[in-house]
Amino acid sequence: MPEEDTIAAISTPAGEGGIGIVRVSGTKAFDLVDQIFIPHRGKKKEYPLSHHLYHGHIVNEKGEVIDEVLVSFMRSPHTYTCEDTVEVNCHSGIVTLRLILRLILKKGARLAEPGEFTRRAFLNGRIDLSQAESVLRLIQARSEEGVKLAALNVKGYLANEIVSLRNSIMDNLAQVETSLDFPEDLEDDSIMEAQLKSNLEKIINQLKDLLEGADRGRAYQEGIKTAIIGKPNVGKSSLLNALLKQQRAIVHEMPGTTRDLLEGYIHLGGYPIRIIDTAGIRQTVDPVEQEGINRSKNAAEEAQLLLIVLDGSTPWEAEDEAITRLIREDQAVLMVLNKTDLPPRTTLNEVQERLPGIPVVSTAIVKNEGIRQLEEEMIKLLDLKLGHGGENTALLSLRQEEAIKGALHHLEKAVEQLDTYPLELASLELHNAWKKLGEITGDTVSDELLDRIFSQFCIGK
Repeated sequence: MPEEDTIAAISTPAGEGGIGIVRVSGTKAFDLVDQIFIPHRGKKKEYPLSHHLYHGHIVNEKGEVIDEVLVSFMRSPHTYTCEDTVEVNCHSGIVTLRLILRLILKKGARLAEPGEFTRRAFLNGRIDLSQAESVLRLIQARSEEGVKLAALNVKGYLANEIVSLRNSIMDNLAQVETSLDFPEDLEDDSIMEAQLKSNLEKIINQLKDLLEGADRGRAYQEGIKTAIIGKPNVGKSSLLNALLKQQRAIVHEMPGTTRDLLEGYIHLGGYPIRIIDTAGIRQTVDPVEQEGINRSKNAAEEAQLLLIVLDGSTPWEAEDEAITRLIREDQAVLMVLNKTDLPPRTTLNEVQERLPGIPVVSTAIVKNEGIRQLEEEMIKLLDLKLGHGGENTALLSLRQEEAIKGALHHLEKAVEQLDTYPLELASLELHNAWKKLGEITGDTVSDELLDRIFSQFCIGK
């Protein structure tokens, strides 16, 4: 994508609304929009002033009015992309927006690729790569905490942490290189190596602190996939409706009513939770029901949190046992013993004995009993699973997390090699750690990786 091109795109979501925005960025942005915009008060000598709103109309080649608009002309470098930028604020309707965009493209702009505005902001030095990625996280955030964490990174929290750590690594690397180049200047090798080891262990601990809250940060931002599984007619759909506090799923006494996956979002304890109601799992010869059961098993496999619903009014069966074998070791799991308003055939103690260590909540969902306790247990379980985080909670993408883990690996190897190997090997590991962290800020990153990151953005951002 030629960076000297002037690009344009619709920057607001498709659909009807009060305001829609067409954004233009590049050296010809002012000229292209000026050709189709007639300001209400005419074009005075100082027109257009930077960062001013102008009221007027967009017209086509025939002079026909397309829309009444507000246009902002913004001169570089004080813009999102650090290029001359124009934003046309019009009435939001997809036809209107497309007509205006088409006029600008006809005048010589190119349609922007996904994430190209933000990519230009990165390439022009306005933001680093971690801030660019956080723009996407801010857009995609599914909770208030997710928005706050993403906004911190957009402001530069993660970037500042990484830059500081890279500087510390470089300082220690310089010390190693100096000792290699001028060994005669060292009074005592052991003192230097002990100080170096202490410095590196401090950096290692700082990186571990960043990783400590990563799972919690990602949970706030992306949400927690939660699957409700169990045999047919144990109350899974009723539980979904109770948690969502609406009739999302069809509930019927006939087993097998749910054939497909149903889902919805709730927020508990700051966590955005994506709850999926699944088809009852049992042996069947019905091919349609079997397909639903296969999807249920896949949902259980992918879930971070499993809610396994049991019918307390029936005995524990082989099918219940088979369902518990779907549990992964790394999953958070909660047993829901439902229908406790009926004569018990499976008791709380029996479930606890069969599944030690897994919390159990008793419910009578049709009477809305036990739901609040279930919600509290879900929050408690997620807090335990994700750690406390606190002020060290960081919003890291999987890519950023892997880069930090890679840097940690190199630093730990450097510490080991200080005792047993020549300093040259420790120097190499320090350089590799410095380079790994540079992948987060974009200082040491390939064009292929940039293409992959920015392709996740929408067109217009």
